Amino acid sequence: MIYCDKVEYKKFDEAEFLIQCVRKFEDIRIMYNLNEEILKRAQEVSWLRKAAELVIEGCTEQGILEMEKNKLPEWEKEREKYRQSLMSGAFITFSSVPRVVDLTAEKVDSISAYYDGKCCKLCHGLELLGYYDEEIRGREELAANGDVAAMLFLGKVYEKGKKGRRQDDERARLYYQMAKDTWATDLSKRYMVWLEQAVKDSGLESIGRLGREYIAGSFAETAKKNSDAKLKHEIRWLNKAIKEGDGWAAFTKGNICYYGYGRWTERKKEAYNNYIKASKSKESIYPLELEEMSFDRTKTVDYQILEAVLRGYDK
Repeated sequence: MIYCDKVEYKKFDEAEFLIQCVRKFEDIRIMYNLNEEILKRAQEVSWLRKAAELVIEGCTEQGILEMEKNKLPEWEKEREKYRQSLMSGAFITFSSVPRVVDLTAEKVDSISAYYDGKCCKLCHGLELLGYYDEEIRGREELAANGDVAAMLFLGKVYEKGKKGRRQDDERARLYYQMAKDTWATDLSKRYMVWLEQAVKDSGLESIGRLGREYIAGSFAETAKKNSDAKLKHEIRWLNKAIKEGDGWAAFTKGNICYYGYGRWTERKKEAYNNYIKASKSKESIYPLELEEMSFDRTKTVDYQILEAVLRGYDK
């Protein structure tokens, strides 16, 4: 590294500074593909808003001047620390030739590096937003095809304003209600078909009765009244079916454990494990009880609209 005894400074020219910054900043935005439409979208996303506003600030001369006044001094301090750390371990030679420092050019380079960093940071955030957009599209497609888990996922996203989405209580309520309605219609019909076949295969009419009580919404009350009921044969048959990957069998056993039917009493952990097996089965049966268990486990209401829809009262 060369050290000079004499340094000559070329006076700072604000007009030239602005001309160069406007050109360089535009080139930087083009390099990162940060056009007006993309910046507007980024502003609408809460966790990208600040980063987007910093980039937008550099789109006008006034904004650049504000950046030079308020942001650049701190940035230059950090850059100077970095330069000093490099010099501390460098081999230094001396020169008698004066070094000319163009203050305008130095400030342009410094603030351009600062602006480039902010554009790069926003670009990474937009890439993540792109992944979220793709994820949301996939979940919307699944929800349209009757996937209850996807409906609940989307409801939570819009209730809390996550994954780059604006908070939208009405849309959240629609997805939650869609999940509840899907269980009350399509899934209950599929469950009834399974119950009829299960009774034939097992010879246990009680399995059909348990399922019909669940569909009718009387399962929880019946469980309380039948605390002495023995379900030894039913559980044995369900366990065999579960080992073979039967999601509806896992769901049925999950209900027995969750509501504490017969001598089983409440076994929430076992219920959870069976519900997860049901959700990962070929048919991917996602029980609403999984969401109820979340409320019970945390003792807090993380998603108020979801709780309102599942438990049947208004927010």
